[in-house]
Amino acid sequence: MPAPHSTSTPSRRQVLFTASATAATAALPAAPTAAAPAVTAATVPPPTDRAHRPEPAVAAFPLADVRLLDSPFLANMRRTCAYLLFVDPDRLLHTFRLNVGLPSSAEPCGGWEAPDVQLRGHTTGHLLSALAQAHAATGDRAYADKARLLVSALAECQRAAPAAGFHRGYLSAFPESVFDRLEAGEKPWAPYYTLHKIMAGLLDQYRLGGNREAFEVLLEMAAWTEARTAPLSRERMQGVLKVEFGGMNDVLARLHLETGDPVHLRTARRFDHDELFGPLAAGRDELAGRHANTEIAKVVGAVPAYEATGDRRYLDIADTFWTTVVRHHSYAIGGNSNRELFGPPDEIASRLSEVTCENCNSYNMLKLGRDLFRHDPERTEYLDHYEWTLYNQMLAEQDPDSAHGFVTYYTGLWAGSRREPKGGLGSAPGSYSGDYDNFSCDHGTGLETHTKFADTVYFRTAGSPGPRSSSICSSRPKCAGANGE
Repeated sequence: MPAPHSTSTPSRRQVLFTASATAATAALPAAPTAAAPAVTAATVPPPTDRAHRPEPAVAAFPLADVRLLDSPFLANMRRTCAYLLFVDPDRLLHTFRLNVGLPSSAEPCGGWEAPDVQLRGHTTGHLLSALAQAHAATGDRAYADKARLLVSALAECQRAAPAAGFHRGYLSAFPESVFDRLEAGEKPWAPYYTLHKIMAGLLDQYRLGGNREAFEVLLEMAAWTEARTAPLSRERMQGVLKVEFGGMNDVLARLHLETGDPVHLRTARRFDHDELFGPLAAGRDELAGRHANTEIAKVVGAVPAYEATGDRRYLDIADTFWTTVVRHHSYAIGGNSNRELFGPPDEIASRLSEVTCENCNSYNMLKLGRDLFRHDPERTEYLDHYEWTLYNQMLAEQDPDSAHGFVTYYTGLWAGSRREPKGGLGSAPGSYSGDYDNFSCDHGTGLETHTKFADTVYFRTAGSPGPRSSSICSSRPKCAGANGE
């Protein structure tokens, strides 16, 4: 059963949100169009057709329809955007090209993108998402042009995969044999996690920028994933899911929402992790000792699964998880985890250190809360948490003195804690990430966080004469007028 909803008095967020914001009654852009894991085929609800999908109660204004005004949010975005234009795509593509036998003379990257690090390739996915968001948020074609070159290079690597001995559709910076090891019960460092980042970046390029080549590459990757996982028994697949896989269920379910192809949904549901979803469906908190961001990313995929299937159990799983984490596992700043792990519920005060609140966790928790809010906008607790986490943790993860928007990995809450990088990674002076020697997961999610502040400011309800504002940051919706704004 889902966790009980709050019945407390209205919050600041509720008062602000339930009043329509107002002045924007001029012509606005048209509104965008809009569980349990299977045990046997008979128990799997079929995908819903487009006419009968559960529709969110509110729709967020697209990034392209909102502009940030002068504020720390805009300043952060500009620093990150400077890095997006600075970073050399050939250096990130180096290991992709060598993996399929294509020439590359680029200097290798360091950190988690080094040629001998199993997670190599993940940052390219984050970069694709950030470039798509930056283009939408600013209208500057430079971001779309850079993304188009990057996508074309990835497409070339994908086409070269069969000649390198890999199956059609495979695209990665490491050999396909890593998946043989994973399916044999070994625990290589998160191969599906990396594929998820690439697939999510390609989907963002298509949805936000209309990049058709990105969509075609993504469809090939989805077909490869279906072919790879379909022969596995349910038991074997659940074993595969014991190794961090990011949001594979999320990106595949969202792909299904774009295509309507039931194969994409079938593949997505293979990534429903029983060990996590089962207790949550029963309303139990069994999070202690689990790696926080591994689990959060899985649950993010429950909301699009609900939208694709109409199976309310998915939405209950997502709500139970969000409520449990926010009420029983989160610190005052909105973040969660100590040493990247959940602890027993309601023991926050005894779990303070210099490595609390991994920033990736909050990046994913905000995605989850935003999606839940779209389905239940009267429960403004979702945006309360969004606001305090955004201000206290995410906005503050970036070094304001950095021209390239360097970020930290943790937000330590122990007395005397300093901003520091993930242990073992190189960094720029001041102990934040760097241009080419870090590339941690938080480096990657930081690229996305600081280019999408405007995606959770204005919402539209069917039949409403104007936008509803969350008042999270200083901004304005685009209206018909001079210069299109």
